[in-house]
Amino acid sequence: MAITNQQILRKIIAECEQAMQNESKVREHAKAVQSLTDLLLDQDSSAPAPSTSSIDELEWRKMVGQPVPKSPVKQEKKVEADGANGDSLLDF
Repeated sequence: MAITNQQILRKIIAECEQAMQNESKVREHAKAVQSLTDLLLDQDSSAPAPSTSSIDELEWRKMVGQPVPKSPVKQEKKVEADGANGDSLLDF
């Protein structure tokens, strides 16, 4: 259900009247009026923006579980040194 500008303006008027009747809570009512005016201004300036979130084919395949073509991985030559353990992290 959309809120009309008239409904927001009526609420702003009601908040202003309450602020005039209750001097101790003027700041609270002013904050409510500020929020309502921000809502009113945002409603007018925000046109429906086109959807910018598009999913590319690769991302779609990952989400739905279709296999993704893998790029060829370049394997490096293993250095075989005297006394080395090959791919061990503790090679010295």
